[in-house]
Amino acid sequence: MRSSSRILLVVVVWAFAGNNAALSADIHSLLLDAQKQFENARYDQALKLYQRANDAEPGHAAIEYNIALCHLYLGDGEKAAQQFESLASRGEVSRLLRRDAFYNVGLIRARAARERLRDLLAPATQPSDHKRAPDSPENIPELQSIAAGLLRAIAAFRESVELEPSDDAEHNIRAARITRRDVLGMLRKATEAKQKDDMLKDPRAYLETLILEQRQQASLGRLLALDPPVDAARVRAARRMGVRAQRKIMENTATFADHLAQFRERGDADTATAAGAQSHGAQSGAPSASQPAEETPREKVYHVAARQMEKAVEAQREACAFLLDGEIETAHEKQSAARDELYTALYLFPFDPGQVLVKARVEQEQLREVVGGIKAGEDWLRDPLLPEVTLPGEVQEEADKMPIYGDQARIGRVLSLLKRQCEHVAATSQPAAEGGQDAGSPGENAEAPEPMLDPELNRKLAEVLKDVEELDKKCLEGIVAKNQQATLAGQDELIKVIDAALELLPKTLEQRITELIVRQARLNAEVQGEAGRPSSASGGAVGAALDEIRNLATRFKSKLLGTKPAKLAATLSAKQQSIRTDTAEVQDEIRQKIPAGADAQASAGPAASQPAELKAYIEASKHLNEAGGHMDASVKGFEQAVVEDSLRPMQPGGPVQTRQAGALEELVKALAALKPPSTQPSEDNEDQTQRQQPQRQQQEQDQDRQRNVEKMEKERERAERELYQRRPRTVIKDW
Repeated sequence: MRSSSRILLVVVVWAFAGNNAALSADIHSLLLDAQKQFENARYDQALKLYQRANDAEPGHAAIEYNIALCHLYLGDGEKAAQQFESLASRGEVSRLLRRDAFYNVGLIRARAARERLRDLLAPATQPSDHKRAPDSPENIPELQSIAAGLLRAIAAFRESVELEPSDDAEHNIRAARITRRDVLGMLRKATEAKQKDDMLKDPRAYLETLILEQRQQASLGRLLALDPPVDAARVRAARRMGVRAQRKIMENTATFADHLAQFRERGDADTATAAGAQSHGAQSGAPSASQPAEETPREKVYHVAARQMEKAVEAQREACAFLLDGEIETAHEKQSAARDELYTALYLFPFDPGQVLVKARVEQEQLREVVGGIKAGEDWLRDPLLPEVTLPGEVQEEADKMPIYGDQARIGRVLSLLKRQCEHVAATSQPAAEGGQDAGSPGENAEAPEPMLDPELNRKLAEVLKDVEELDKKCLEGIVAKNQQATLAGQDELIKVIDAALELLPKTLEQRITELIVRQARLNAEVQGEAGRPSSASGGAVGAALDEIRNLATRFKSKLLGTKPAKLAATLSAKQQSIRTDTAEVQDEIRQKIPAGADAQASAGPAASQPAELKAYIEASKHLNEAGGHMDASVKGFEQAVVEDSLRPMQPGGPVQTRQAGALEELVKALAALKPPSTQPSEDNEDQTQRQQPQRQQQEQDQDRQRNVEKMEKERERAERELYQRRPRTVIKDW
């Protein structure tokens, strides 16, 4: 019989079985007193008496059960659940006692999860309080924890049912499932919102990641078309994996394009203003304000990029169709077209001169290594993304379709676009006002302008980059003619131009660490592409989606190529050692800026008297030292792979990837130490926050209304959602 008062939990004291020793008179008296205290709701006194009895006669399950029960009534549900779980896991405990212990665990977990969910759904206590919507991205960890708690509750109820079926346990399983379904729905919405936020936070970076994945698909598709495996089964398997990987990239590209197309920078205050203007215009005969408001510059870029990416999605869709039909060459053409459309979308976003130059420098150096390693005519067909693959001599390909040509053309195009951007900034920016402070001696508190907006710096960069089109043309002509010497000469000149441009940018140490970060990240991605990628523990929805794409691409590559672990590990090890050497050089340069004994003083405790710049150098040196240790360990992992002639040390969780991830993390920390983020938001950011505030409030109000509607619709399910709870059983007095 169920209690109508819905009492929280059950008091059950089972008589000891025949195999238990008889209790002494003193223990018998303690237990009777404890039971009396419990029945009078003096749970703290009952707990003390039960604990005394347990200390005197340890191992009695009924006493331990009631101790857990006292903890629960005293408000320590977690401790009670742990003790019930410990009791239920012991095989010597009676079946009925284990049944109720599991039931109690399920009840505690379910009630705790529901309380947390109720707090999440509760409205703000004050109208002025700002409370996030339950399905906001900030609540993802809480929603995940609630869903996990409900799952643990369901598992405990199932254990109880397996020991002895009961209607209330079965009902509680259904109730917990219904609640968990709703929680997972909110979690899905929150995850989608976070995915959108992550994408729009740095759309250029996310687009670059998609481009890299699309480039790899195009490279593998090209190899499958030009030099397919002899085994037909391997070809079919490679096609299937290629379709799955390409389809996943297409889905992510389409989602990203939708987010960009829907992006709006204005708040609802603008909408209200437009509505008022529309009403006034209707009365005065002026043109209607119902016309769409003029797009902001950022909106224009995002919307044009979205339309460009829609073309890439269409090409990706056609590539999947042709792969399914076995038309590999046509599928490769569509994959390449999708890659080019994505690059076109990328070029719509403004360039950061420092980042662009560092990446161009790294890519040009890597491409030069590929050209420098050419020994025969067929080597010109090599793909920089697949450097270990050599195509047969009878394979023919047009010069402008060769990967070396395409990569060189893209480097030249990026530098040319950067030059035009610099020319535009230098031409349109206002010159410094005459009078006041002397231009050559800025005030002490004056901050250096951002490189993207500094007209003088952009003028100098444009001057240095003025010949990049001619130099890139020279490289491309050498590639078409398959003239190694001419190509290398043009690439060397282009590298000198990039170096000269980098010299103009301030903070050389930061540039060098940024270059190390780029190189280490590329090497990490290369290792993961060969040996598989670990799942993103904290990468969010975007990280999980990209991980799935990358793992599919890795499987596609494994189906298509026969890996050579020892040779591959030796090549990757050489790249890691090169990064390690350059890291040590940067660290030595930083150490020279630290006075003797200053780092020891900083490690001994806080040093408020030390200048901020010195603290930054000490912190950066520490992180670079840690990064170097990780790199050394990863090199040893590569050496192990060479000795074993196996990819195992390079696989997720092995000594290579784990240490490489640590090295990249420490490099990022070193850069952050030298260039800490501003603690005060800029006026533009404050204005943007103020503009977005009304929009957020309106969205929250809409969400509140929607939740109220859903609450009314689900009112009829309330009875099914309630957790049934057993009535306390009759206490056995005869101890």
